[in-house]
Amino acid sequence: MSQIESLKELVEWAILLRVRLRHRFRAGPRHRARLQAIATTRHSLASARGLNARSTQSVFNVALYLLLLDQDMADFTDDMVNAVGVRRRRFIAKHEAVLLYEAAEDLPQLLGREFREAVVALGASPTQQKRLAEASSGLSQFWRKHREFLGDTRQALAAHREHNALLYVEKLDSLKPLEVMSLAAEFSGHLEQVIAVLIDVARLTVGIPAILRDMRHSTRKRQEAG
Repeated sequence: MSQIESLKELVEWAILLRVRLRHRFRAGPRHRARLQAIATTRHSLASARGLNARSTQSVFNVALYLLLLDQDMADFTDDMVNAVGVRRRRFIAKHEAVLLYEAAEDLPQLLGREFREAVVALGASPTQQKRLAEASSGLSQFWRKHREFLGDTRQALAAHREHNALLYVEKLDSLKPLEVMSLAAEFSGHLEQVIAVLIDVARLTVGIPAILRDMRHSTRKRQEAG
């Protein structure tokens, strides 16, 4: 690295220090709350598996998946805010694009028929089902709108590297980290909507009567299938 580049990065670090400190202050409570939610959801999922409560399992499995995905997205945001220099930001951006692509591709299947049936079986209200459908639709629209860009970035720069080195460098130079951050923020908004509904649905599983209903329902479904 040249002395000029080093000086530029030093100036950038000094100018953005306040921004980074403000981000850390604001993100801290969310990080702590998310970690607590992950621990609680993981425990609830393990308990449901031991009781053969399949609808509860399905809902908590999706909830844990989404919380872990949300944690990864938050970690990428932290890394991007703290990154110094365009090379480092592009490195983070290309890998975040892979996460966005893989998650946006997988979520419609994860939130599919089996999951929706589990939500209904647990007694979700029509309003809750509508909110879930709207949030899921938002994720599907995101996938249709951005999959070409994310897929191209993933294919050329990260999951599968372009073998033509000059083309690889050109694509990397054209990658705009702020654009990827904007897509990540859009995706996180849809993700938070789904998580908010699942928090409401999870309350339907509290208490022995709810678990017993789910166990009876799971036994009946297994008998019908067998």
